[in-house]
Amino acid sequence: MSALQTSQAQESHETGPGAPAAPGHHTDRRIRLRPGRLIALALLITLLTVGLPVAMSWVDYRRTHSITDDVFVEAHIVNVAPQLVSGRVIRFLVDENDQVGQGQVVAEIDPIPYRDKVNVARAQLDSALAELNRQRADLVLVRKEVPIQIEIARRTFAAAVADRVKAEKSLKLTEDDVEKGIDEARAGVKSARASLTLAELEYTRFTRLEQQGASPLRQRQQVTQSRDSASAQVDLAAARLAKALASRTQIDVAHSALEAAHKAEQKADKGINLAETGHDQIREIELLVKVKEQSVEQARRALEAAENDLAYTLVRAPFPGVVVKRYRHLGDFVAAGSPLLSMYNPDLLYVEANLEEDRLPGVEPGNRVDIQLDAFAKPFRGRVVWINKSTGAQFALMPRNVVSGEFTHVVQRVAVRIQIERDDRWPGLRAGLSGTVGIARGPGDAAWAAEAGRAMRELETRYNAPEPSSGPGHDGHGAESAAKP
Repeated sequence: MSALQTSQAQESHETGPGAPAAPGHHTDRRIRLRPGRLIALALLITLLTVGLPVAMSWVDYRRTHSITDDVFVEAHIVNVAPQLVSGRVIRFLVDENDQVGQGQVVAEIDPIPYRDKVNVARAQLDSALAELNRQRADLVLVRKEVPIQIEIARRTFAAAVADRVKAEKSLKLTEDDVEKGIDEARAGVKSARASLTLAELEYTRFTRLEQQGASPLRQRQQVTQSRDSASAQVDLAAARLAKALASRTQIDVAHSALEAAHKAEQKADKGINLAETGHDQIREIELLVKVKEQSVEQARRALEAAENDLAYTLVRAPFPGVVVKRYRHLGDFVAAGSPLLSMYNPDLLYVEANLEEDRLPGVEPGNRVDIQLDAFAKPFRGRVVWINKSTGAQFALMPRNVVSGEFTHVVQRVAVRIQIERDDRWPGLRAGLSGTVGIARGPGDAAWAAEAGRAMRELETRYNAPEPSSGPGHDGHGAESAAKP
């Protein structure tokens, strides 16, 4: 009981229920109660004045915003692993929470086996280059020799043709000379025989005349001498005829020489054909040169592949970022593709809100968002970039089965990506932070959302673009530039 109520009770007891009120009593009581009522009324009015706008603002915010607390700060976390190589980890150059630059060496795999492969590939390339140079030298030599051989063969053929023509002419001349000599010898024989016949007739006539004494002895001796001389001329003419007939062997010799000239001509002609086959030999060696060039190119590519494998033993950061997790330790054996550490780019942080499907109406790309993260007292500002085309349940490890008859309706959630507006608190953002978002409903801004999505994709592709290889640079322990900053 309050002090005012106690005083009133005492006054009522003193005066009694039937006692007349003292003059001015009612007026004093009314005056004493008015300040309290006024205070209460003032408080009520104040509460209504202050609280009603706040309540109406809260109701209006809830009515015009889609709110959810299924909110997390996300990042593109990348697992960094050795490419195409396996081996023992011999160095770690970064640790968790370290900032790394794009292309910075973060770890090294034992390079010795891969350096041996590079040496073998380089030796094979040197061998292939030596073989190619030898084939090229042979090609140069053959290209010089073949035209010379062809020219020699053609000149030899021309000489053989000339010899054959000369042999033909010689045969013709020999045949003419021999036949003429035979004809002359035969004519000489006839002439000598005619002279002998005449001499014998004279000898017989004068012998008879001498026996009859009608001719002197001297005349008989003269005709005897003439007869003997004519007989000798017959023998001489016969000998000349035999000699002329014997000269027919010169025709056989000339025929043999002509046949030899024909064979030499044919041989020279075949020599030209044989020399011209040198062009085919040139083409064959050219093909061999091409084969050797392909072998050299194959060996060069094998060397490049070996050098790339050796370079991959230096595991590099694909983009500038921060290391958030290390999975391996020095001495561990890792296979190709097995992650060594995880990192993400702090510039690619964004908020992903899993919004209930019944709160999607009115949420459009480009809408403004209030982001209240638990780790920060003051909310961030942001805008919706895009709304996923499927719910999260579509990718659950245990897909729901709605045909068994045991179906319970559960409101599904749709992922909404939100871009965070940068301020001086940006360095304090971390992947995985949770909070609450309020997304303003409205028509959105599709053009802004498309540009924002394109900018995020460009940022990701730019940071993840492969850098040109600068060579293995191994000295047994890795390049000095790979030292931890």
